[in-house]
Amino acid sequence: MRGADLINPALPDELLDDVIRRVGAGPGGGKRDLDACALVCRRWRRLERASRRSARLAASGERADEVLRLVAERFPALADVSVDERLTAAGVVGAIPRSRRPRQVQSPSPFRRRRRLPVTSNAVHIAPFPLDQPTGDDGSERSCLTDVGLTNLARGCRGLEKLSLIWCSAISSTGLVRIAENCKNLSSLDLQACYIGDPGLIAVGEGCKKLQNLNLRFVEGTTDEGLIGLVKSCGQSLVSLAVATCVWLTDASLCAVGSHCPNLEILSVESDNVRDEGVKSIAKGCRQLKTLKLQCIAAGDDALDAIGLFCSLLESLSLNNFERFTDRSLSSIAKGCKNLTDLVLNDCQLLTDSSLEFVARSCKKLARLKINGCQNMETAALEHIGRWCPGLLELSLIFCPRIQNSAFLEIGRGCCLLRSLYLVDCSRISDSALCHIAQGCKNLTELSIRRGYEIGDKALISVAENCKSLKELTLQFCERVSDAGLSAIAENCSLHKLNLCGCTLITDIGLTAIARGCPDLVFLDISVLRIIGDIALADIGEGCPKLKEIALSHCPEVTDVGLGHLVKGCLQIESCQMVYCRQITSAGVATIISGCSRLKKLLVEEWKVSERTRRRAGPVLSFLCTGL
Repeated sequence: MRGADLINPALPDELLDDVIRRVGAGPGGGKRDLDACALVCRRWRRLERASRRSARLAASGERADEVLRLVAERFPALADVSVDERLTAAGVVGAIPRSRRPRQVQSPSPFRRRRRLPVTSNAVHIAPFPLDQPTGDDGSERSCLTDVGLTNLARGCRGLEKLSLIWCSAISSTGLVRIAENCKNLSSLDLQACYIGDPGLIAVGEGCKKLQNLNLRFVEGTTDEGLIGLVKSCGQSLVSLAVATCVWLTDASLCAVGSHCPNLEILSVESDNVRDEGVKSIAKGCRQLKTLKLQCIAAGDDALDAIGLFCSLLESLSLNNFERFTDRSLSSIAKGCKNLTDLVLNDCQLLTDSSLEFVARSCKKLARLKINGCQNMETAALEHIGRWCPGLLELSLIFCPRIQNSAFLEIGRGCCLLRSLYLVDCSRISDSALCHIAQGCKNLTELSIRRGYEIGDKALISVAENCKSLKELTLQFCERVSDAGLSAIAENCSLHKLNLCGCTLITDIGLTAIARGCPDLVFLDISVLRIIGDIALADIGEGCPKLKEIALSHCPEVTDVGLGHLVKGCLQIESCQMVYCRQITSAGVATIISGCSRLKKLLVEEWKVSERTRRRAGPVLSFLCTGL
């Protein structure tokens, strides 16, 4: 308004604060809109800082503790904080808007004197609990988030509700104690792959009585004592618990969970030390369970019988690597868990067709079924599903060598609502099976076939003619598929994702058809197509402007010329893989870097990247590891 501000004086802080909060409630937390609000003026920046609710930060780098201190000071209203050691240092800067980034975190101007980070006034030395932290010979923990940073967060953001500390290897019980002392409203805690001792877990249980979600996957350093102490204090509030691949987990912990967590709805347990007693305690004590994932090799039918007997509300069940799990207990589960909608059976070698018949007859609400490596299941198992489960939406069969084409006749007849079908290493399935599916399941939107050596054009033509809503198609190493089948798909289905890796009969003709018939394509994998060339890339560049991800590794006929045509039309590309393309040179790599402004990842051989391109690309480049 040329110096005259007619809006701000009319808006009290309370009203403006409400507006900013509503902006922050948008999709994805409204981060970009909030950043824009902070750039309006100093007043808006101050109010936006006071209302910012979420932040995602990296834990790597020498300034991790300092960055977390600054974030906690400037955004005291943070309720959801995620710290991930797997993120790069750039992720830290990207998490903070330019208007609020600390000057010392930015790259200094060559004309400005470099300033040292100020020493924090409240960063006191904290003595760790004994034996609570693994010793590192390389001192790497000093360049990651430590208990000092976690203490600063706890003191600055006392209203914290959700905290995720993924792979933060340098924190210990000391930091968790500070969180427990200051953040009484904490409802969600993710400690995946952290090294946490018993005192930390016990303190969380005593201090965070509202804790609902707890993730202890890959957590080391603790024992049964830590989890038992936690659930004794706050088990009543726990709704979700994940304890996976933790060598310390035994039946004692699960017995405590069963005794103190009556409201638990989601549980994931993976342990070689858990036996029947632990699982039975869970079943008897946690009768509100709706989602259960188990990988307990030492448990058997007695444990799973208890699930069928006591967990009548169960909706999602995943059973993995059970060596003593037989038809008896799966039949018990089917009899007692009639609300089951999702069932995953991974490497349950003793199961046969009869148990799946019990599931099909009893669980009429079954919507998603995944069978992986259950080699004793034959055609009859799938026929029962087709006859008794009309609401099936997703079906995944992985390494089921005994299931034959006739099973899909029943699936096509009875499961007309099927939307997703995944077939991997099912050697006896051929074109006729896919024809049955296409003719009966016209709502199919996703079809994924890997190593379908008997699948060819006949199947694709039938799918194209009947499944007009198909959006995602994967045909990895389906060596009988040719341009004819692909052209039929392009003519009838507007695909969003297409994977043709290893379909060696595909030529430029098939890809040209895709380019003309699928303008909304966002993902394309044409790796190991040895006879496609620059014509295909030129047509894709012209016909698929929305393309974001492309993989063209092991394509010996593609050259720099084809890449030039591709980037002219596909301006949205974010990810590209092109290793072992013998005719692509450093000029082609430079073309991708300069032509794709949104590029986030480029996988290529290191020797093909010039020094100039390397400087320009920065962290976008990812190199193929060819050896030591």
